[in-house]
Amino acid sequence: MRRLVSRRARQAYATPLAPLVDVITILLVVLLKTYSVDAPVRPDDPDFALAMSASATPVGPAVDIDVTDTAIYVSGLRTASSDYYLEHEDLLIEELYARLQGQGGRAVNVRVDGDIPYELVRKVLFSAREAGVQRLTIVAQSRTAL
Repeated sequence: MRRLVSRRARQAYATPLAPLVDVITILLVVLLKTYSVDAPVRPDDPDFALAMSASATPVGPAVDIDVTDTAIYVSGLRTASSDYYLEHEDLLIEELYARLQGQGGRAVNVRVDGDIPYELVRKVLFSAREAGVQRLTIVAQSRTAL
C-alpha cells in the first residue's frame, strides 16, 4: 500500500511542542503573579468618590480626632504628623494608639476632610480599633471647619 504523504513531508509540517509548552508556562506564571483575591483598597477609577451622607442628629460626646493634611490631632492636641505616616508602610500610628489607649473604650469621632488620602484615614481607623475603641464615627467636614 502506498502512503499519500511521505514521511519527510509529515516531519516538515509537524508542530514542535517544546516552544508551545514554554509559552504556556510563561503565561501561567504571569497570571499567577498578577492575580489577587483581595479587593483593591481604592479603585483607580477617576469617578470614584467616598460616600456622602448627612445626619440631623447631633454627634454625642466622644474623643475627637482631626485628620488634616499636615497633622493628626486628638482633642485639639497635635499627636502625629500626617506626612510621616503617608510616606511609611506602618499601619499602626503609635502616637495615636498610645493617646487612645487611656480613653477606656470611649466613642471616637474621626473628623476628616474629603481631600485627605484614604490610606491615612485607614491607618487612623486601624490605630483606633487596636487601642480598644468600640464606637467609631467618621465625620466628613469642609477644610475650613477643621
